[in-house]
Amino acid sequence: MTLKDTSNTDIVAARIVAVNGRSVKVITEDGQKLRIPLTQKYLQDKNWLASLRDILNAGIWIPVNRHLKRLFNYDWLTGPDPATASAKN
Repeated sequence: MTLKDTSNTDIVAARIVAVNGRSVKVITEDGQKLRIPLTQKYLQDKNWLASLRDILNAGIWIPVNRHLKRLFNYDWLTGPDPATASAKN
């Protein structure tokens, strides 16, 4: 198994250091601190917030887009499933 292409310098490994109110605070491998604002959709999703707290407690490093200040819905080893085209006969 190979890791996904990580040549994009905007995508970095980060560790969550706080989950509070309306944002998640992370620190990147190179020590940069980022505050990632959470959308209203994510704030209402109790399971998603619980998952972020579990990731915080476990100290897991996750991919973060440092330029857009966004979390990903997938990890380093998997990506979003591509849409499959159906053939019409």
